[in-house]
Amino acid sequence: MSYFAGVMALLLIIVLVAIMVCRVFGIKKAGTLLEFKGKYKGEKTCGKDILAIGGEALFLRILMYLVCFLLLRLVYMIEDQTFLEWWTKWDATNYIGIAEGGYSEIKIDDVVNMGNDIMQTLVFLPLYPVLVAGINFIVGDVYVSALVTSTICFVTGAIFMYMAVAKIYGKSIAEKAVTLLSVFPFAFYYGGMLPESTFFMVTAICIYFTIERKWLLAGIAGAFCGIARLQGVLVIAFMGIEWLQEYNVIDNMFKKEWKSFVASLKKLPFVFMPFLGTIGYLIVNYAYTKDAFYFMKLQHNIWGHGFADIYHAMVNLVNNLLSNETDIKIVFAVWIPQIVIFFGVLVLIFCSFKRHRDSISIYLLIYLIISYSTDFLISGGRYMSAAIPLFIILGEMCEKKPLVYKWLVITGVSLMIILMGCHCSGYNMVT
Repeated sequence: MSYFAGVMALLLIIVLVAIMVCRVFGIKKAGTLLEFKGKYKGEKTCGKDILAIGGEALFLRILMYLVCFLLLRLVYMIEDQTFLEWWTKWDATNYIGIAEGGYSEIKIDDVVNMGNDIMQTLVFLPLYPVLVAGINFIVGDVYVSALVTSTICFVTGAIFMYMAVAKIYGKSIAEKAVTLLSVFPFAFYYGGMLPESTFFMVTAICIYFTIERKWLLAGIAGAFCGIARLQGVLVIAFMGIEWLQEYNVIDNMFKKEWKSFVASLKKLPFVFMPFLGTIGYLIVNYAYTKDAFYFMKLQHNIWGHGFADIYHAMVNLVNNLLSNETDIKIVFAVWIPQIVIFFGVLVLIFCSFKRHRDSISIYLLIYLIISYSTDFLISGGRYMSAAIPLFIILGEMCEKKPLVYKWLVITGVSLMIILMGCHCSGYNMVT
């Protein structure tokens, strides 16, 4: 069973990669099979739209905090922890430690092959804890500051995502896309003491400015993506495809229109600016340890993560699902959701790529592959909660299928409440 899943994952990805290559390079032999058929009328947003979407995003976050309070008090009957302690679970303690005292705040001893006095938190990227530390100068409580930071970033991200999607697809699809992202089963992380909302915000800003063709601003936002999460640098895929197609770079090369080709190169440095964020993170590692890739040693020796190709990654996921030693609660909270999301996203890309820009489909495919390419994945749902193109595709799909949209929202909210309870109670490994 596990090997079959691995083979299916590999075959689907190979097919999709072949399709995307044909699309980007305009291979005519592919014919109408791969022809772009997306016909949408973009709309410009106004101040009223921005206030509405921002207000809705803020209301949803406050509502989820209230639901969390009632859930843990009335259902889980937890009386010995405060509201802030409920949200200080798993990786949250490390981000709080960085915000309070930098990477040297939390150290551990007796690490295999590494020794004592090890700064375990260097595996966590700095943007979110830096923002928390900044907010804490005003608020004066690092835990409250963490929740405030996440809420502000989520609202800001929702606004920029809405503006970006409306620019291409119109306001109706934009609203659906933001709503579906907001009620994704793992979207409760946007209100936690974790970097999801920060990463979502800078990615949405980068996508928006790329669509607006404000390349410098897009590049700056992309650089922040690179210090928000390791996958942040992948936004280069979105920017790069948009750049290629905006300036007809490939056609100009084939037709030897070198003047136009050279003119397009003026914008190329901005496309690669996300690398600056990743380089900044490597510099942080070097500054603390004299080893720019120290975080990779931590990932392996402390966190038990290593790179795996997508075939073996999927085999491992299914083996964990079928293991007799696996707790049934983890089966439903971790393994099943990750597998369903993975294959669901691949099928969704395959069924919808004709109706969307290549940048959206390719960015989502690359983001999915890289996020799942680890030998022990337990946070796949959390990673995919910030995959903006996924929700753009879903929003567009639901535009003419109101019943599907309704049930996606109902199902998403229901599962989000359940998983939020699992995470905040600390009873289950929802990380």
